[in-house]
Amino acid sequence: MKTAHTYTKLMFVIMAAIALFTGCSKDEDGYIASSLRSSDWQGRITEYYQNRWGISGSEYSTVMGFESKDAYYTSGRGYELDYKTSSPQENYAFCTFKWFIVDGDITIIYDDDKWNPIYIVDYQLSGNSFYGYIYNGTDRRIHFDLEKTTFADWEYYRKRGACTFNTGYHAPQLKNKEGVSIANGIFADILKNKE
Repeated sequence: MKTAHTYTKLMFVIMAAIALFTGCSKDEDGYIASSLRSSDWQGRITEYYQNRWGISGSEYSTVMGFESKDAYYTSGRGYELDYKTSSPQENYAFCTFKWFIVDGDITIIYDDDKWNPIYIVDYQLSGNSFYGYIYNGTDRRIHFDLEKTTFADWEYYRKRGACTFNTGYHAPQLKNKEGVSIANGIFADILKNKE
C-alpha cells in the first residue's frame, strides 16, 4: 500500500513538472513575441554586412520590425532594412521575412531565396535592449546589438519596394516567394554583380 501511495505521489509530481515546464515555454514564447512586436529594433549586426553583402566598415546599420495577426501569436511577418547610416535613402536593402518562436529560439526565414534563414538562440531581450548572436547555417556566430525604437520611415521603403526600377542605381524587385525585396545604391550594385 505504501508503495502504491509513493508511486501515486511521484506520478503527480512528474505531471505537475511537465505542466509547469510546458506552460513556462509557451508563456516565455509569448513574452518574447510581444516584446519583439512592441516596437522596431535598430542597431548594428557585426560581421553581418561582410557576410551577407561583402561590405565592411562601421557605417552600416539595420532596423527590423516584427508583426503578427494578433497579440497571442508567436509567429508572423517582418521587415528588415540594411542601410548606410550617412545615406539611408540612397544606399539600402529592404526585405520581408517570416518569423516564429519555438522554446525561446527565434527563426527568421527571408522571402528572398538568396538569403539563408537565421537562428537567434543565444540572446538577451529585456527593456530597450535586444542583443546576442545570430547563426546563419554556418559555424560563425554573428553578434547583434539592437535597441528598441519607433522607425517612422517603413512606408517609404515599402512603397519603393513595391515598384520595379530599371534605371540608374535602382535594382529591380528581387524574385522572392511572397514578400518584397528591393535594393538601392551600393546594395543594388552588389546584387547586380552577384547575378
